[in-house]
Amino acid sequence: MFGQIRSAAWIAAWVCFASSAPVFGDTINTIDGAHLVGTIDKVTPKEITFKTKYAGTLTVAMDQVASFASDTPLTTQYKDSTTVTGITVLDEQKNMRVASDTLASTSTLDQLQASWVAGTAPPPESLFDTRRWVYQLGADLTGKSGNSDERTTNIVGSMALISKKDELRFYGSYQTAEQDNDQTSDEKIGGASYTAFFSDPWGWYVRGELEKDKFEDLDLRTTVAGGITWRPINTDVRTLRFWLGLGYRHESFTDDLPSDSSATLDSGVAHSLTIKPWLSIVNSISYAPQLQHFGNYLIAHDSAFVLPIGASEWTVRLGVHNDYNSYPQPDRDKLDTTWYTRVALRFD
Repeated sequence: MFGQIRSAAWIAAWVCFASSAPVFGDTINTIDGAHLVGTIDKVTPKEITFKTKYAGTLTVAMDQVASFASDTPLTTQYKDSTTVTGITVLDEQKNMRVASDTLASTSTLDQLQASWVAGTAPPPESLFDTRRWVYQLGADLTGKSGNSDERTTNIVGSMALISKKDELRFYGSYQTAEQDNDQTSDEKIGGASYTAFFSDPWGWYVRGELEKDKFEDLDLRTTVAGGITWRPINTDVRTLRFWLGLGYRHESFTDDLPSDSSATLDSGVAHSLTIKPWLSIVNSISYAPQLQHFGNYLIAHDSAFVLPIGASEWTVRLGVHNDYNSYPQPDRDKLDTTWYTRVALRFD
């Protein structure tokens, strides 16, 4: 399945041709006749990521590709884990040929796992379980002037060390708001979590979080939890994950209000779906009641549409966030709802 080893003469001829041909860059020919010149960044059975000087980074669906050729070596991995590096060509019969100074191989496109620029880190689509840091920074900035002056600022950020089998994540947010020069919101949240899948789709997790909210009279809420997680769906376009565990929550309040400590249930579900290349939807909801009093609970919910900005790493997130506290402090509402438009940058 790996391919056929060609004769030494064929290899020599191929390498000589590749090295003597004019250097124009990598090329892609599409089924509608377009000829693209640039640099191939990644190839999978579904698509090619292609960098150009004239249109930035392009993603071309593989069913629209008639052929392509690399001008510089690509590392190619097949579904049987075999990995080769060399000048790579896909012909119109969907045969992939990889040629180096010493070896040439041929395989059909349906045996491809992924190809990427030689010497760079393998992409997530490869069979290698490499860890990588992923960073995200976003901001919601809204304002109003006229009959009343209002301003809301919400800064969110995260950094995650990700592999196929585990994820270490740190996150934080800060929200402040003013209306007619009076502060109406002041919330700070920071936390960390670790999730490991010991037998996918089953895994375990631990997490911890600190929260301060001046307008909920919350001096500090400390939460720690751990338990079992299950992700029955984990594909390129859709993920679904459930978690269930036990936790401990301690809350101290301002204005000499009594503190509260309790063991809790920790549960929730998160779902993401890529509907189109330009539209994704993400949802999550968590439920954390006290074990000794299930009527005392916290619910956090977030739903959003995510739209990429062109071919860049920037996105726009249009969503709603709800926090529900069944036993709020006196004169405080049970439900806080925030509608937001967030511009975010994701990079690794």
